[in-house]
Amino acid sequence: MDTQQIKSFVNDYVEEKRLELRELSDFIFNHPEVGFEEYESAAVQVEFLRKYGFDVTEKAGGMDTAFLGRFDNGEGPHISIFSEYDCLPGGLDHACGHNLIAAAAVGAGIAAKAAMEKYGIQGSVTVVGGPAEEGGGGKIKLLQAGCFDDMDAAMAVHPTSAVSRVAGGSNTSCKYTCEYFGKPAHAGNRPWEGVNAQDAALLFFNAMAYTRQMTEDGIRIRANIPEGMAGAIGSIVPYTRVVCSITAPSYRMLTDACTKVERCFEAGAVGTGCTFKVSKEMGYKNRIPNGVLGELFRANAEGLGEPMMEGMPADNGGEDMGDVSHLIPAINPHMTIFTDHKISGHTDLFREKVRTPQAEHMFMLCAKVMADTTLDLLLDPAKVEAAKAEQLSRMQAEYGDEYEKYMR
Repeated sequence: MDTQQIKSFVNDYVEEKRLELRELSDFIFNHPEVGFEEYESAAVQVEFLRKYGFDVTEKAGGMDTAFLGRFDNGEGPHISIFSEYDCLPGGLDHACGHNLIAAAAVGAGIAAKAAMEKYGIQGSVTVVGGPAEEGGGGKIKLLQAGCFDDMDAAMAVHPTSAVSRVAGGSNTSCKYTCEYFGKPAHAGNRPWEGVNAQDAALLFFNAMAYTRQMTEDGIRIRANIPEGMAGAIGSIVPYTRVVCSITAPSYRMLTDACTKVERCFEAGAVGTGCTFKVSKEMGYKNRIPNGVLGELFRANAEGLGEPMMEGMPADNGGEDMGDVSHLIPAINPHMTIFTDHKISGHTDLFREKVRTPQAEHMFMLCAKVMADTTLDLLLDPAKVEAAKAEQLSRMQAEYGDEYEKYMR
């Protein structure tokens, strides 16, 4: 089968849908909805996919704004393409460009389906609507509900600036809340009757300052007292709450940092006589890179004229696509919407760039490249098996013999 002819068809097909994809992106941009409340953004994608013949399951994984749009064409690999569409809170709206991700994913899905039908390519493609990437982890809930169990590989894209790249590893994270409980007293008359919870928090910060020296490169520890150093002048403060977040490039490094932070919490209590209670909330898992999928994507992007950074550079972000990559081979290339220089996402400036011709170029390019990469995998199932073997090898290298318990 002539793959270049197929990819030429995909290019022309996506170009024919440019106006519809632009309208989809603009609609989501103009109707910003935070995580798990993306009702209009999800509905417009569901309608779009049904229009082009996808079998769409709404409220996937028990979430109102999640969906799975599937097309089957005989026996073959099952490839998934992920859409994101939640906005940032606090008035930043689509300053992360999730409207572009949605347009690229839907465009890739319908183009892959059209090529499968025209050229008799066997297999399945699913466009996955994963809500609440910015907080809440919709993809994790879909994973835990078993929605990805029959999928063989996954891909998504994300807007960035400067040079496009096949993203490698990312950070994993966790968040602690530590409450110190002391005893009130008058600080001037009978301070010995009190136990100062604020002093416990200060001891934690001092212990943490020394501990940072002994943490590995790449680990970041950030802590604060959300309510500040509140309390009446002249009083021993009986309660203080500390919040601490940790990010690290791997689960092993995160576990080591967590052990050290927990000792610092304990140090604050021991040094002052406070009691304390610690709660821990795990964040997203780090991304497991996949060179097999990444090189297919790179070749297709470069074939359409997109300059790509060498290798698979890691980044300091975190995403629920990382959790998906622990279960099945997955990639999330970061594709530029502003080539002049690097700018920060989650800013007013980045939101402005999301509505430029470069941003439209990004989602059109990514629709073509993800469709091409999907078809590469469907046409050559051996590449799917190679991607799975690489994912397994990387999981074993990171987690050892117990890797299976970290897949979900």
